[in-house]
Formats: sequence, C-alpha cells, structure tokens
Amino acid sequence: MPETLKVLVTGTSGVLGSDVAFYLKSKEIYEVIELKGRSQLNLLDSQKVVDFVGSFKPDVIIHCAGTHDIDWAEEHPIDAFLNIVLGTRNVVNAAAKFGAVLVYPGSDYIFDGFKNEPYMEHDTANPINVYGKCKLAAENIIKELLPQHFIFRLPILFGARGDPSRNIIHQTHEKLQKGQKIYAAYDQVSSCAYTYDVAMAFEQAMRTCYFGTYNFSNKGSCSRYELYREIALLLGLPQDLVEGVPSAELKRAARRPRYTVLNTVNFEQTFGAKPRSWKEALSDCIRTFREGSAK
Repeated sequence: MPETLKVLVTGTSGVLGSDVAFYLKSKEIYEVIELKGRSQLNLLDSQKVVDFVGSFKPDVIIHCAGTHDIDWAEEHPIDAFLNIVLGTRNVVNAAAKFGAVLVYPGSDYIFDGFKNEPYMEHDTANPINVYGKCKLAAENIIKELLPQHFIFRLPILFGARGDPSRNIIHQTHEKLQKGQKIYAAYDQVSSCAYTYDVAMAFEQAMRTCYFGTYNFSNKGSCSRYELYREIALLLGLPQDLVEGVPSAELKRAARRPRYTVLNTVNFEQTFGAKPRSWKEALSDCIRTFREGSAK
C-alpha cells in the first residue's frame, strides 16, 4: 500500500458512510472522494459506475451505500436485490477493473439466530429475511469476483452523523423529547457498534493485505430494549418511555433473528486491536451528538 491513499466512500449521506468519510478526512494521508447518493451516481448503471470509478482511480473503495431498512426490503424484494446486490456487483466490477481494494459492510442478519452463542465467521449463513439474503448474495459476489476485499459483518449500528431520519440516536431523542413511547424487543439480542469505531476498524484493515471476512462490533451484547434504555439514560430523557415487548408484538414485515452476537476474536488477533465496550462507545456517540446539536 502507498503511504497516501485515495479512498472512494459510497453512501456518505448515511450514518455509517458519513462517519467513515469524517474519520478518514481527519487524517492527512487520505484523499477522500464522497459519493452521497443516487443523484450523484446511479449505482445500478454499470457503465456509469465504471466511468465514475475510472475518473478517480481510487486505491480503496468503501461501499457503504445500500438500503438498511429491513422491513422495506421485505416488502420490496426485487428493489432490495437491485439496491443491495446489483449495486454491489457494479462497484465490485469497477474495483476489479481499476485494481482497487474493496471494503464492504456486511450484516449479522446473514445468520438465523438459532445458535445461542456468539457467531464466528465460519458459522453457516442462513438468513431468515430478504435483507439478510441480499447481504449474503452481495458477500458471495465480492468473494467470487474480487480477491482484494475486506468484508466486515456488522451488528446494529449507532452514530451521531448522517441522515437523521435513519439514525437511532436522532430518532430516539426526538421521540422521547415529545413524550412518545418507544417499544423495543427484549428478546432480540445482538452486538452493537459505534460507526466511528467501525470507521477505525476499516482503516486498520485497509492499510494491510490481510484480506477476508471479519466480524466487528463493540464488546458486549444487549437486547434492543436495553440499547434504547441506555440511549435514553445518556440523553437525560425518561427511560420509562422505553417499553420492552416481545418481538412478535411489534408486527414488523421482516422476521428478525433472535440472537446475533458476534465473536470478534478473528479481527482482534489479525489486526492487534481490542474494541471497547458498547456502553463506552455509546457514551462517546451521545457526547458527539450533543455537541452537534448545540451548534
């Protein structure tokens, strides 16, 4: 890898992409090209994607674009396939053509949740919803077409930046300030991760040639109910407005796996890193959110 890297980040209007771009731009060794959304480039147009990537010839592409709306994907399976799978294939083909390394945010939803102990990278994928099936298909395309890749399987994410309508910190803050109740599953347990910490993990990997698939999350696990209660606590808003309910009562379009805690030992041993606890990371995230809100 050269000392200075040219990095293309897709999906920088989103919660993850915005933090990835922010983190990399804070370091002088990166030239960051941001791709915010479809108005800038339609990732479903294979030729336009090749032309766009060819005009910059990045060393690394971090492909954060693509829907993260689980229920929308379930209700629009063909659109979800195009958005997640075809868009990724076009980016992969362009990366291969111009010799770029690809970093891809995968998902813990490729697992069915029946294991009841932390998932490792070699565990059998068996997605139970359309979103998980699309993310797995995207992984398989990357593995087939581009040897120089990093796939990071990620859990539920929280961050302080990006589109407020898709940011759980912003949405929780807004609802609780209005005195609205939040119903969260107490029987859906997973890891979680701060997008800023994910950005640091991406950087640690892309400076190496240790290509492959990695789980990444902050340490520890929690139910959706516990996560939202902790967010409320750190925001200084009423925790009793967060009510724990069984997943079935939420009547969502897509099934959710009940248990998708991730084992991160592969990432830790490969890159000599140790993720901090999710509560510590969430505290930092809320602090950043407060600073941004005060401006």
